[in-house]
Amino acid sequence: MTETIVECEGLVHIYKTAELEVVALQGLDLELREGETIAIAGRSGSGKTTLMNILAGAEPPTAGRARVAGHDLARMLEPQRERYRRTVVGYVWQHSNVNLWPELTAAENLQLPMLSGGVPSREHAPRARRLLEAMGLGGQGRRRPAGLSGGEKQRLALAVALANRPPLLLADEPTAELDSTTARGLLADLATLLAETKTSAIMVTHDRQLERFVDRVIQIRDGRTSLETRWRETAAGLAADELVIMDRAGRLQLPRAYVEKLRLGERVRVHVEDDHLRIYPSDG
Repeated sequence: MTETIVECEGLVHIYKTAELEVVALQGLDLELREGETIAIAGRSGSGKTTLMNILAGAEPPTAGRARVAGHDLARMLEPQRERYRRTVVGYVWQHSNVNLWPELTAAENLQLPMLSGGVPSREHAPRARRLLEAMGLGGQGRRRPAGLSGGEKQRLALAVALANRPPLLLADEPTAELDSTTARGLLADLATLLAETKTSAIMVTHDRQLERFVDRVIQIRDGRTSLETRWRETAAGLAADELVIMDRAGRLQLPRAYVEKLRLGERVRVHVEDDHLRIYPSDG
């Protein structure tokens, strides 16, 4: 049985300014198994970016628990965070140019993180070459980012994030700057590479295509995980199973469409009937 690589329980994060406090995460729960890939979806302001920043080791949570590959993200000191960012997670920003050094070639961009990641020098060139080939960039090793297309730069950015073979890849909108055809090809190659290397991945997305290349899709609403979608094969093709997530306190976030359709208010009636529950409006 595979081990859990990411575990968030009751995760809270509050941004404080001189005049106000913004609660970005409100008791979020999340679990990811080794080798599993998930997409995180949700409206702007739902907490997606905050979650990624915490998992990337960029900032500690305000409360709750967040563990990645055995590392307690709430208790790490800055030297530990720096090593964590070099060896445990690979992070890909939304804009590919942020991930790349423009004055270096593609191969040199790949070898740069290996210098601080403890990779023996004799492995630098062969590992860079294998990553370039896996991401469809074979023969492009001597070109600089300015000489690559948008899709090629994003492929290179993903390869750079995987250069030190981190157990967890984090990617923020990896296809946001690409057309649908280019995005589909990139996602197919990335899914193959992640499966071959047994690398876990969490990717924030608004691209519905990405949902078909991951194991699960998690919806975040108001700072908590609310829905989970899994795809399964049927005789008619792929079908989606949508589940409402219940947290450890027994709380549910019902889909907004259901709440509006049934006109559910702050209080509802719940009845147990054999092996299921029925939820009614309070005046129903």
